[in-house]
Amino acid sequence: MQEKEARALKESGNLSNIVIQRSGDNRGWTVKLVTYNGDDQMLNSKRSKDPRVFKTADAAFRCCQRLGVTVATVDL
Repeated sequence: MQEKEARALKESGNLSNIVIQRSGDNRGWTVKLVTYNGDDQMLNSKRSKDPRVFKTADAAFRCCQRLGVTVATVDL
């Protein structure tokens, strides 16, 4: 899911939680979007379907702010 779609999900009220977690290779941070119906999706980059990897947790938090999210969970 791209930022534009994630913003629409947030505005529709279907977004339950956002989880910022370490990427699988521990080279950065990813953002997982959790919906009320249990359909978890990763925030994707614009050019591929791979999960978007942020170099720092702060960059991931700034992305969440752009989406309009005020509360996020960090999973170490």
